[in-house]
Amino acid sequence: MGIRNASLEDIDNIIQLGKSVNEFQVSDEVITFWSKEILTNCIQSKINPILVAEENKQIIGFIIANYNPSFKKATIENIYVNLESRAKGIGKLLLTNLLKELKKLNCEYLCSLTQSDNPKAVEFFLKNDFNKGIDCIWLDKILSDKFKK
Repeated sequence: MGIRNASLEDIDNIIQLGKSVNEFQVSDEVITFWSKEILTNCIQSKINPILVAEENKQIIGFIIANYNPSFKKATIENIYVNLESRAKGIGKLLLTNLLKELKKLNCEYLCSLTQSDNPKAVEFFLKNDFNKGIDCIWLDKILSDKFKK
């Protein structure tokens, strides 16, 4: 099993995995996972890390971050490990490698959002030295048809 930067050839597999769960859904109006165009832009940008966990040439997990160099702040957009591979340290490896990538970009702050009714995700971040912040309500506004369901 290894962790590496995602390539353009990985996008279809990442989308398939991302669409296979409902944890990434933020509202009934918005797409549930990123489009091929958005993931392509992230990979080509070199400042929005996407890492994949691979076993036997199969992608079994990924982590996607959005880095804003002006604020020196990154947000973990998504982290996913397939059900059969969970509780084996793969999420931690993805996060550890993401931190290395973000440090290369001079990132000074990292945050993540998770659903309050997903205790395993909350526990994962707390075990990895994240601090629990305030509870929030997700509010969004669609500015492009690309984000409509």
